[in-house]
Amino acid sequence: MPGSWSPGWGGSLFMGLPALAADVLPAKAGPSYVRTCTMKTGEEEFKGYYIPGTDTCLRIGGYAWAEGYFNTFSNYPNDFDKTYTIATGAVIVDARTNTEYGVLRSYFESRFKWRTSEPWSDGPENGRANQIEIKGAYIQFAGFTAGYVQSFFDFYANADVLGTDPATIGSDTTTTLLAYTFEFADGFSTTLSLEDAANRMSGVAPVDPGFPGALDDAQTGQRVPDMVANLKYEGEWGAFQLSGALHQVGALDFFFQQQRTDTWGYAVQAGVMFKLPMLGEGDTLYLQTAYANGATAYLGLQDPSGDYSAPDAFIGPFGLSKVSGWNVTASYLHNWNEKWSSAIFGGYGSYKYDDALTEIIYGASGGKNASVGGYLSWAPVEKLQIALQYDYTYNSASNYIFFAPAAVARSSVDASRVLLFVGRDF
Repeated sequence: MPGSWSPGWGGSLFMGLPALAADVLPAKAGPSYVRTCTMKTGEEEFKGYYIPGTDTCLRIGGYAWAEGYFNTFSNYPNDFDKTYTIATGAVIVDARTNTEYGVLRSYFESRFKWRTSEPWSDGPENGRANQIEIKGAYIQFAGFTAGYVQSFFDFYANADVLGTDPATIGSDTTTTLLAYTFEFADGFSTTLSLEDAANRMSGVAPVDPGFPGALDDAQTGQRVPDMVANLKYEGEWGAFQLSGALHQVGALDFFFQQQRTDTWGYAVQAGVMFKLPMLGEGDTLYLQTAYANGATAYLGLQDPSGDYSAPDAFIGPFGLSKVSGWNVTASYLHNWNEKWSSAIFGGYGSYKYDDALTEIIYGASGGKNASVGGYLSWAPVEKLQIALQYDYTYNSASNYIFFAPAAVARSSVDASRVLLFVGRDF
């Protein structure tokens, strides 16, 4: 009858549905696998996964840090933070491809940070607690390196210092550069590098800040990049490096500030690293020294209070007078066993104004800087580190005259910092 349901008709209808679906739906794909890859670059073994459809080996990793700080210095301002915290999450992407010219590498490292204050200050930079930092972004191909990476002048570069903010004396600068590295036999190499000078400019101070119209900083914008070269050796016993840099110093004329005057500064450095397996697996000792003239940023001096910074030069009626200085740095890392390790690091630096009028006005012939620190670390499981670190910094004005017109408020300042560090790599 019309409108009635027939079991026979309905059953035959639904019995046909599976066959129809099987005809329309695509066949189930077989299992797919991501292929692993291993590449050798010198003594380094790089392991990752091939990007599907390519011959590029990719490794993705990162780390998470939790840091708690206490810092203070002589006559510490009441509105400055003595305690603050930093939480960091970092992502590292490293892609490498074998080519007929060697390995093509692209590297990116970014840090995402929450911090409640900058060191020795009253809060985070520009009031922003959320911060993003590009730690590295570069390409390497056929001996060339291009991008944002560690300066080829640097050697020790705070290798044994933990945390975001702490550092000891010595150059440790990341900058944008274009470099070529030529590798010789038996572990020797040399690099020529053009490096953006933005992070190496220490300013040009007036000989007399009380002179009408004198600028706090007469430094002009950069015109040419810094020129850096090094000679390096890496072997079973350790490594050493000799490096040098040319740095342009530009300033507005003392009387006619529409004009600029230029000169060249330079820096040289020598460093050595010894591997000490007889004392502990992975133990290392670094020794390093540097000299600079008109390029004080290459000394890596530490100035917590901000009163003892060394400019590249002073500008006065007779032109530019460059500031010269030198430093020494040492660091020893010892692994007591698989779970416990410690390090001690320190440095000393000295700089001179080298200008009689400047010394009279500022009531000092230059300054001295010393730092020392160390940490004790515990690794309860692989790639997890819990550490307590302390560092002490001392700054003083050489041949200090307190009644000079532009003298600093104190002949010396000492600073202390404690760090509780928890980090996990992955």
